[in-house]
Amino acid sequence: MSLDISTLRQRLQQALGDEFTVGDLLGEGGFAAVFRAREHRPRRDVAVKVVDLGLTPSPSLAVRFVREARTVARLEHPHIVPIYKVGGYQNEVLYIVMRCVDGPSLRQLLEKKRRLSVRKSATIARQVADALGYAHHYGVVHRDVKPDNILLDAGGHVLVTDFGIAQAAQEASGTQLTTEGMVVGTPQYMSPEQATGDKLDARSDIYSLGVLLYQMLAGEPPFDGDSAQAILMKQATADPTPVREHRSDVPAPLATVVARMLTKDPAERYQTAEEASAALVEAVPAATGETVQVRGSFPSRLIKSLMGLVFLAGAGLVAFTLLGAPPPLSVNAPIPDSVAQALRHRGVLATGDVAQYVFAPAGAEDTTLLVVARWTMAVVTPHRVRAYPRDAVQVGFSPALRGGLRFRLVLGLPRGRQDTVFRRLSFRDLYAVVPRLQNLLGKDAGSSAGPVRRP
Repeated sequence: MSLDISTLRQRLQQALGDEFTVGDLLGEGGFAAVFRAREHRPRRDVAVKVVDLGLTPSPSLAVRFVREARTVARLEHPHIVPIYKVGGYQNEVLYIVMRCVDGPSLRQLLEKKRRLSVRKSATIARQVADALGYAHHYGVVHRDVKPDNILLDAGGHVLVTDFGIAQAAQEASGTQLTTEGMVVGTPQYMSPEQATGDKLDARSDIYSLGVLLYQMLAGEPPFDGDSAQAILMKQATADPTPVREHRSDVPAPLATVVARMLTKDPAERYQTAEEASAALVEAVPAATGETVQVRGSFPSRLIKSLMGLVFLAGAGLVAFTLLGAPPPLSVNAPIPDSVAQALRHRGVLATGDVAQYVFAPAGAEDTTLLVVARWTMAVVTPHRVRAYPRDAVQVGFSPALRGGLRFRLVLGLPRGRQDTVFRRLSFRDLYAVVPRLQNLLGKDAGSSAGPVRRP
């Protein structure tokens, strides 16, 4: 028996009343569907997940569903999809009203691109880890961490959805895997203990996050097969192919993080999602970024041509606005604790030193951080840290005309030495970094004089 979408929409409209107008179907599966709806006060679009109680495998699912939804509704975190309302109607439907995220799911992103950049993969995984860590603190284990449940909004922020729904379905049906029309967990993303029916805790979510990260980097999950049983057997017994055998540009520290997340024994994994988040930042410092670019850019030749025309016309502001992705990380003090702790763990900040500005550009150099602290300036890459006394460093920029107009950022060091931090900064990167460096280091910072030799 399948969902009758038309009837379900009518029942949902009756349940929501005049406060909402139910709109288009956004998705469906098993005994549930998701509709877009318009909430009239406040005026906003929301997503409403509705369950047809006539199709559920157990009458107790209603109680479990509402209980879990109300527990999750108390979670308030920037990377968790907020729930606004939970309710039901005449023992026919149950519904959850939540934020409508206008952006792709991670599944849709992977279907389009197959593999993501190292920085983007680490950033998404770190934001998911932060959301999981917050939920775990309140006793909520997700149990179904998979690409469909990771959403990206129009601004590039990562949000996790469907917390606890798998647990509600599992407890109501009395089964660990699948019943008619209902999936409780997804085999490719299930932990070994979930696959074998053992008791779960937060470390199961960490394993599933490792599967996500592996897939973003390698282009495929570590285990697949012709049947759910075959996949679950591999989850429980097989070792994954090291991610660097799929993709050699994955930094070794990040490969180590992936391998530890995917350890069969929960005791050998990161014990908390906070530990996993910190490890990701240590392996890829740019993972501290809060946005992920999800929209494609213009073809590179067109961009370069337009940039040249705009530059010659003296309209640099237009180039900044239209022809460059925003930097994924440009943070002034106070620096978030998670970032500061990761910097200290990498040895960037000495005891008593305080980070005042952290910057990573968009594009190919997005795994490199520039850190300005009270006493030091540091260049942080996945492989090493280059730190200098702040009062001995001058900062300068120069145009790099080869392959289109870009800019270099160079640190001038004592005895005529130089450290080229970035070679391909865009107008938008400059707009983000120059005012902050000038504010911290003085008005000479950001000029092309001094330490920078013109090409």
